[in-house]
Formats: sequence, structure tokens, C-alpha cells
Amino acid sequence: MDNLKATNRMVRLFIATGFAYLIIATVLLALNINGIIKLDNDPIFMLALYGFVTQVIFGVSYIFVPGVSHTRYASYKSTAVEYTLLNAGIITLIFSMLILRSGILALAGASALILSVLIHAANMWYIALPKKITRNNGAN
Repeated sequence: MDNLKATNRMVRLFIATGFAYLIIATVLLALNINGIIKLDNDPIFMLALYGFVTQVIFGVSYIFVPGVSHTRYASYKSTAVEYTLLNAGIITLIFSMLILRSGILALAGASALILSVLIHAANMWYIALPKKITRNNGAN
């Protein structure tokens, strides 16, 4: 699979996962508001923010940044690592907030989120870097 097809696959995965998180957060919020379940709103909003908003922004940025900058795409491997860390961080953080109430688990989840954001920033930087001008393609 070439890098363009792999990147497009990851974009669809980011966006689809984001909408899955949005559906889960909306259902949990509706159940919570109606008193069917009793949850703090923080994990629900964290799920909506990191699960939906971040996933969709990350996915869409892999479409727009290469298109706007007319440059290369990010490495499929780094994008896959970013996706895995982002989702592991979301799930770990939400799990620690809802079930275990563990500070160490929350720290691990937050660390995975931070690392995924840093990888995303590095990928965007790599994509947006201008191409080197050489004597053959530079203006005199």
C-alpha cells in the first residue's frame, strides 16, 4: 500500500472513530441527564472533546495540510502510532475517571494523549516544511 492510500485509510479511521466517540458521549449524556445512570459530566465531556473533536481535527488535518502546502504526506507508521496512543490515552483516561478513580492510570492516559499530540504536531511540521530550493529549480 502506498503512502497516499495508507494516509487516506488513517484519515477515515480517525474520523469514524471520532464519530463513534461522539455517539457514545451523547448517549451517556442523555442517560445521565434523564437520571438513568449517575455519572460526573467530566468524563462525558472528555470523551466528546478528545474522542470526537480531537480525532476529527487530527484526521481532517491530514487531508488539508498536504493539500494546502502542496507537499508530501506524513509517514503511515507515525500516523498509526499517533492514532493508537490517542485512543489508548482516551480510553485509559475515561476508564480511570469512571471506574477505577486511579491517579496513576489517569496520568498514564494523559501522558499518552500528550505524546499523541506531540507526534501530530511533528507530523504537521514535517508536512508543512517547504521544499528545499536548489540551483536547478530556484529562481535567479
